[in-house]
Amino acid sequence: MLKSIETIKKNPHYGETLYWVLFIFAVLMKCIYFQFATQLNSRPYLSFTNLMMMLSSFAIILIISALVALVFNRKRILALFIVNFLLTVLLIADTNFFRYYYDLISIPVFNNLDSRIMNTVNQSVPSLLNLKDIVFIADLPIMFAGLIILNKRVEKIKFRKRALRSLTLLTIGLVTFLTVYPKAEVTTFAYSNNYSTQNLGVFYSHFYSTKSFIRENIFRCGDLEEDKKNMIKDMFKDKNKSRTGDRYFGVAEDKNLIIVQMESIQSFVIGESINGEEITPNLNRLIDDSLYFDNIYYQTAGGNTSDAEFLFNTSLYPVEEGAVYYRFYENTYHSLPLTLKDKGYDTYSLHGFDKDFWNRNEMYEAIGFDNFFSAKDYEMDEFAGWQGDALSDLSFFRQSIDKIDTSNPFYGFFVTLSCHHPYDYFEDFEYDVGELEGTYLGNYIKAANYADECIGYFIEELKKRDLYNDSLLVLYGDHKAIPKVHADKLFEFLEIEDREDNWAKIQKVPLVMRYPDQETSEILSGIGGQIDILPTISNMMGFDFPYALGKDLLNTDEQYAIFRNGSIITNDYVYINCSRNVYDYKDGNLLDIEPYEEEISSYLKELEVSDIIITKDVFKGTDLVIDKK
Repeated sequence: MLKSIETIKKNPHYGETLYWVLFIFAVLMKCIYFQFATQLNSRPYLSFTNLMMMLSSFAIILIISALVALVFNRKRILALFIVNFLLTVLLIADTNFFRYYYDLISIPVFNNLDSRIMNTVNQSVPSLLNLKDIVFIADLPIMFAGLIILNKRVEKIKFRKRALRSLTLLTIGLVTFLTVYPKAEVTTFAYSNNYSTQNLGVFYSHFYSTKSFIRENIFRCGDLEEDKKNMIKDMFKDKNKSRTGDRYFGVAEDKNLIIVQMESIQSFVIGESINGEEITPNLNRLIDDSLYFDNIYYQTAGGNTSDAEFLFNTSLYPVEEGAVYYRFYENTYHSLPLTLKDKGYDTYSLHGFDKDFWNRNEMYEAIGFDNFFSAKDYEMDEFAGWQGDALSDLSFFRQSIDKIDTSNPFYGFFVTLSCHHPYDYFEDFEYDVGELEGTYLGNYIKAANYADECIGYFIEELKKRDLYNDSLLVLYGDHKAIPKVHADKLFEFLEIEDREDNWAKIQKVPLVMRYPDQETSEILSGIGGQIDILPTISNMMGFDFPYALGKDLLNTDEQYAIFRNGSIITNDYVYINCSRNVYDYKDGNLLDIEPYEEEISSYLKELEVSDIIITKDVFKGTDLVIDKK
């Protein structure tokens, strides 16, 4: 070792070459580790997709090296170390953000990360860290030692030589990348950052999303093109024609509407027991008295809970990156609260947290809530769950009902909080999870059991106040509970095989609807998503909502759910956009994609239409009249 150091000291050219090679190799290893640690890429390691990703990552690192070589002279070793350090920070941030949100950090996401949202991520980081992540920093001590040895020994080199070195690196990088790029399905990148990451690497994905952001916010302007306008009209017209009947039409007409958006409640806990004890006894009893939709998928993206609120209240998809609540709160929307306001309803949103978290104070006004009760309106007398300082769901429900004037028809939108990732608060909660004790999944199940207890209290209060039989009561889960990094325990708990189609199929949330004076329960197993809840409610309440991209779950033959990342589930197949694989829905066999490509494209057009509506603010001053016939 000492000999090597002496050699480097005596021959700095040799040492510098070694430093450049170490830089390129170290950053490449970190990129590859990211791809597999996040499970974006999987074995076999030398598959075609993985080789493309590795070559693309290598090419981009060479291009970065070329820029450093051109710009810096005497300080080039220091510049390499700083660039390595910054790329390492980015990859660590990407890894932990991805494990929670299943997406990369991007400019829209970064713009949305105020201090309160960062606190939520920071609270979750300990549960997401992996000892193997030391790979990210393993090279830094060596690189730092090399910096100390070489930094004062490197000589200035003439610009021509510097430019030649840079041009060589740039040429190799560009040729390598341009060889790989045509082999990727670039048309799917618009629907999923994950697909571009999987195929061309994390650095390319950052470049692509940044380019898209600039194009959207700087270069995209002007009026809505006529062909886009017609595409939107045709989409809504087809949606309104797709109804197959009027089942349950008007069963809740002129009645109160009570919505509970349940934090992180997924369908796999419904009806399940551990050691003979039900996880969700109160929800199970409610289901026995209601309509239960057991095949509903969450469709949220980077906006998480706020995306679920947006899907429910507008029947539009969230945007691919960032949160609609931050990026497009000044838009004009057709929404459920605005529609009910026109029908004489009072509209209330209630959430026991900061009013400006997820920019709710602005967005709730935009979509038509007249009254928003947040943390400042509650007595913070009991804490449970997320961060240990959030108002408990029990206290939230206890205080909330008194804030609503029940003498007038009302729409009450209740958003719970306690059952929030990472669930550490519930580790000592008294519910026996057996062999799952002390695990991430075990803590989640305890949190779900607590949330269910609070919902049981809320239902009893509705009965005491004569609201249970005088309201349309709807409860649904907002988003995933278990990040992909903890998938192994969930597959084991559910006793199913760890496969990408099975992972997609378990991303379900419960949807329970109970209409006034309902006497018989029913389980409905058609496939749908959160975007379908609003048109289903409008049917039950007896009014039209022609601007819904969703379908009425009670009056449709169509069975499908589209994820924001472009994956699709139907009753025939599961399409995974990230891998471009199609699986048989029933037996999981891999299918040839060709017979399904046209149908997949037609489904994905819904995402395109939704994005145009939001990014172009189509409902503001546009003569977009929907023909419902």
